[in-house]
Amino acid sequence: ERLQEALSPQHCALSLVGEPIMYPHINQLTAMLHERRISTFLVTNGQHPELIRTLSPVTQLYLSVDAPSEDALVKIDRPLFKDAWGRLLDSVDALRERRGRTGF
Repeated sequence: ERLQEALSPQHCALSLVGEPIMYPHINQLTAMLHERRISTFLVTNGQHPELIRTLSPVTQLYLSVDAPSEDALVKIDRPLFKDAWGRLLDSVDALRERRGRTGF
């Protein structure tokens, strides 16, 4: 019974290693999972707002906010982009524009 359950997943978390929206086939992957009636849970770091805007619907989409200010973000995350705070704020706007379940 447990083996059969393991062979028939109902949920897929796409957020455990790296930035999942950078995977070039993320939209095809989520579409395939949804076709198989598997829900999708995705967490993004908010550094690629343009990819959030082109992301196909997912069951749940979360934005990881690690700091309350630009200074704190630089200290905590040591971001790759000099405009990381602006990218994060743009990602908040991108999530606001989307339909579906989103969270921070």
